[in-house]
Amino acid sequence: MRKFAVVTDSASDINQEAARRLGIRIVPLHIVAGGRDYRDGMDIQIDEYLDLLEQQQELPQTSQPAPADFVEVYRALIEEGYTEILSIHIARELSSTIETPRYLAREVFKDVRIEVIDSYAATVGEGAMVLEAAAIAEAGGTMDEAIERVLAIRDTFKIHFVPDTLANLVKGGRASRAQHLATSILNVKVVIALGEKGCIDVAHKAKGMRNAVVYMVRQLVERSKNLGKLTYYKLHTRSERGLELIDKAVSGELELNASCAGIATIGPCIATHVGEHAVGLLSYPAELHSPLLDEVDMFYNVAC
Repeated sequence: MRKFAVVTDSASDINQEAARRLGIRIVPLHIVAGGRDYRDGMDIQIDEYLDLLEQQQELPQTSQPAPADFVEVYRALIEEGYTEILSIHIARELSSTIETPRYLAREVFKDVRIEVIDSYAATVGEGAMVLEAAAIAEAGGTMDEAIERVLAIRDTFKIHFVPDTLANLVKGGRASRAQHLATSILNVKVVIALGEKGCIDVAHKAKGMRNAVVYMVRQLVERSKNLGKLTYYKLHTRSERGLELIDKAVSGELELNASCAGIATIGPCIATHVGEHAVGLLSYPAELHSPLLDEVDMFYNVAC
C-alpha cells in the first residue's frame, strides 16, 4: 500500500483512468445547467458538457462539493488503513471548495494526518500538482516529499490562456460588457494569467488569436531561459485552431528549452467561464516532473 493517499476535486481535470492507476480520489464539484444538478466528471463529462454549454442562454452555476462527499472519501481511506492524506484543491481565489477539507482536517479527522494545500490554480495547473504528488506516492515516497514537490511547482508554474470571446466571463461577472464589446469589434484577444494565489489577471491583449498564441509561446521561451528546461501542457476547450497555432509558434522558437507532456481539455467547471475554443499553456520546471506521468494520458482530451 502507498504510504499516503492523494485527494483532489474535479476542477483538477484528471481523467478517471489516470486517477484509478495512481490511486487519486476525486471529489466532484457541482454544476447546475438547464435546471439539473450535475456532479462534474460523474454525471457529465467534458465533451457532453461543451455541447450542453452551447445550448444554454444563461450561464450554468458551479458550486463546491457537498461536505458529505469529502467525509465519505476521507473515511474510506482511513478504513483502508491510511494514516496520512494529502488533499490538494482549486485556488481559494476561485472557489471556496478548500474550506471543507480544511475544517474536516482540523475538527473531525484528528486521528490522522490530513494536509490540505491550496494549489493557487485550477484545471491542469492544479492537476499537475496532484499528479506529481501521486507519482511520488506510487514510487513509495513520503507525504513530506510530495508536499515539497507540490509547493515547488506552485512557486514556479505558470498558466496563460486565451478565451475565444469574453462572453462567458461577462455572464459570470469576471469581465464587463464594455470589454466584451470592444474586444469583439476589434478582434482583440485577451491573454489571461493566473496571478498571485490564483487570482485572474490580464497579461496581454493581442490582435487576433495567432498573435495571442505567439505571446504565450514567447513567454514560455523566456521562462525556459530563466528556469531551465520546462515541462508544458497544452490546454483547450475544443480549439483545433488554437492547438495548431501553438504547434506552429513552438516550431519557430529555436531557443525554447521545453518538452510537451500532453494535451488537456479544460473541464466543465472552468470551461463554464472560459467558454469553447479557448486555448492555453501550463509550464513548470522539468526537474519537478516525474517520467511516470509520461506513460499514459493524464488529463481528459476531447477531439476538436
